[in-house]
Amino acid sequence: MKSDIGAITCARYAFAPNYYHYCGPDTNGSFGAYVSSSEADPRLEGYLAKFETLYPYLKVIAEANSITDVFDPRVVDAYWVGNSLLNRVTPQKTYTALAFDQQLEKRLSKKELQWLYPKIDQKAKLHHSFHVFNIFTRTGHNMVAHTVDTMDQCRIGWGKITNSNVKTRKSNKITVMSQRLVYINGRLQFIETRREVINPIENLRLKAGDLVSFHWGYVCEKISQQQMKNLEQLTLHHLALANQTI
Repeated sequence: MKSDIGAITCARYAFAPNYYHYCGPDTNGSFGAYVSSSEADPRLEGYLAKFETLYPYLKVIAEANSITDVFDPRVVDAYWVGNSLLNRVTPQKTYTALAFDQQLEKRLSKKELQWLYPKIDQKAKLHHSFHVFNIFTRTGHNMVAHTVDTMDQCRIGWGKITNSNVKTRKSNKITVMSQRLVYINGRLQFIETRREVINPIENLRLKAGDLVSFHWGYVCEKISQQQMKNLEQLTLHHLALANQTI
């Protein structure tokens, strides 16, 4: 079923911050089992609906595109990776999503809101990278300011595998040619680097040359060239918006 595919994909992206207890419900370890096995059931969507930042964004994207299933794969891809569905979310819907659905009127200071709202007119999208780079306070369980390192870990990264699967007793470690977020001369920017990430998905067979996305050091999925292009463009766009108010 479409919703099962979308829910599993969404779980793969949401797994790592949930594993570290940054956001989402306490699933007593079962959330990781969904990711590992790639098998969904009704409880999985219930868990995902309890992510207080993620789920409202998915709802807005789905409604703006007249899609009834919040976990439709296209909706999930739009938020985490990026696709044309984001273009149908109007500036007014974006404002509502930020001010009320995310309760930023209560969570951020007036000064922070004055920095944030003008970016809506500069084609800010309801994409994960916008939230990470432009809402400087994490809005999961820990209401603390982002650092450069946490922004780098929290954004969705992308890269090309440079080695075959290297299996250990505890994990499946993969080296990717990717990028790292740094702060130089008053600006956030990327530098090219190799990174080691972990593949938690049992049936995701990867090889050198494959493109993958990752979140907090864990592989989310294998992506296409177009998906990588979308993710890179949106990430760089929202990084540029962030640099306006740093």
